[in-house]
Amino acid sequence: MAETDYAIACDATCDLPASFLGAAGVEFADAPLDGDDLGPATDAFERTYRALASRGLGRVVSLHSCATYSPLVDAARAAARRCAGEVEVAVIDSGSASVATGMLVDRAARYRYFDVDFTDAVAALLALAERARLLAVPSATARLTKRRRSRRGGLLSRATAGMRIRLTGDRGLYLLGGDNLTQLARSADLTVLSDRLAHALSSVSSREGALVYALAEGGDARVLRAAEAAISASGVTARCLGTVRAREASTEVLGPGSLALALAPEDAYERPVASLRGLGSAGSDSSE
Repeated sequence: MAETDYAIACDATCDLPASFLGAAGVEFADAPLDGDDLGPATDAFERTYRALASRGLGRVVSLHSCATYSPLVDAARAAARRCAGEVEVAVIDSGSASVATGMLVDRAARYRYFDVDFTDAVAALLALAERARLLAVPSATARLTKRRRSRRGGLLSRATAGMRIRLTGDRGLYLLGGDNLTQLARSADLTVLSDRLAHALSSVSSREGALVYALAEGGDARVLRAAEAAISASGVTARCLGTVRAREASTEVLGPGSLALALAPEDAYERPVASLRGLGSAGSDSSE
C-alpha cells in the first residue's frame, strides 16, 4: 500500500457541510451520542474504520473536536483500539472544536490531494492543531458554559447564577484551545461581545502575524452581522475562509443563535506542501 493511500474521517462536530465532505472525499461517521453512553458512537466509528479497511484503505486519519466540547473523540479512540489489528487509525484531537476542527479536515484533504504521505500528514495536522483556536459566543444557557461552571458553589448558588443569566440575557465570549476553555468576556450587549471578539483576534494577530478564520453561525443573523462588522472595523490582518451553518451537533453544545470563529496563523494554515515532506519521519505519536 502506498503511503498516500489513506482515508480521512470526521464526525459532525467539525461543522463542515455534507457537500464539502463529499467533494473532498472525507468519510463522515454518523456517530450518535446517547447521554453518557459512548457505546453507540464507538460502534459507529468501528463500522466506519472497518468499512474503509474493506475498501483497501488500511490507514485512516480521524479528526475530532476536543473532549471539552464533545466526548466523540474518546469514542473514536476506543474504536481505533478495537480495529488495531485490521486498520491503522490516527485519532487527532483538534484541541478545539467546530470550524477549527473543520480547518484540520480541510487541510487533511489538501495534503492527501497533493500526495503528502500518511505519517507526514499526521505530523502536520498535529502541528496545526496546536495553533488553531476557537472563539465562541454560545447562547446564555448553552451546554458548553454549564460544563465550565464550578460545582463548589453548591446547588443554590448555581441555581441563582442560572436564573441571573436567563433574566439578564448575559452571554459569554469563550476561547477554546488546547482543550482549555477560558471566558474572555460576558455581556448582554452583542456589540460589546463582538468588539471583544475582534479585539481577541487582533491580539493574536499582533503576536502571530496574519490570520485566517472561519465562522459557524447558529441561526441568528444579528450575531453574525455584529461579529463581521466588528472584525471589519478593527482592521485586523485576517482573511475569512468562509461561513457555514452550524450542524445540530454543535448547536446542542453552543445553543441556538450561537457563533463560533475558528482562527489560525496564515503561515501555519497555508504551509507549503513541500515543507511537509519528511515531517513525520522522526515518528509522530497520534493521540489514539
